[in-house]
Amino acid sequence: MKNLFRFNFTKDTAVAFAAGAAMLALSLLMLPFAGDSLADKIISFVLRDLLMIFGLGVVFVSLFVERNKDGLKAIGFTGKKNVLSLLLDVLFAAGLLAMFLKEGRPQGILDVKNLYAAAYILVAGVFEMTFIYGYLRACFEKAFGIVPAILLTAAFYSFHHAGFQPEFLHLFFVGLMYSAVYYITQNLLIVFPFFWAVGALWDVIVSSEAGNEIKNLESFAIALAILVLSALWIFVVRRKRDAV
Repeated sequence: MKNLFRFNFTKDTAVAFAAGAAMLALSLLMLPFAGDSLADKIISFVLRDLLMIFGLGVVFVSLFVERNKDGLKAIGFTGKKNVLSLLLDVLFAAGLLAMFLKEGRPQGILDVKNLYAAAYILVAGVFEMTFIYGYLRACFEKAFGIVPAILLTAAFYSFHHAGFQPEFLHLFFVGLMYSAVYYITQNLLIVFPFFWAVGALWDVIVSSEAGNEIKNLESFAIALAILVLSALWIFVVRRKRDAV
């Protein structure tokens, strides 16, 4: 029962809430810049791709991991039951895909424009796993227990879409699903990459109008740029760590 509910609000909890609030603020700031002008695209790139996905998902989380004695374990990649986690990840992904395909295979699903969108979604998924399902969930669990952590993580996951995919109730239940599944093995490998990817790719590319905005070469280029920036950042962080 102690693991399900607790109250241990610390400085780290306050930092987590502040970081989560920063994520929501960046998303909301995107709303006035949803147009197709060059200025709108540049501002959206800075807010979502540079500050949110790269800034919070890579820079912020990597610094947290480097300063934490548990390393990646601190954000959910615990190393517990790796083989079982990956096996369940694949099985859950296959089951979810089978459920989606009951309605029939979408026309043109392998069109190049969808592949551009898929690349961007997968890069954004690293941010969701590291920052939301990793960092925020872990901090909320330490402060409030497993049940509140699942609910809070789902809420932050849902509302962080405010600036580009405002489907709050649907996304809240998606967040509940992924957060709860994590606790089967307490290893994020049970969620990412396969189970999460099937849900995210289908949800955005097939089911949501928001996907139309990233079905272009520009989004693919942004995804590659974020990947390169992330790789360079991790390289620099590791070089500094090894030099100490």
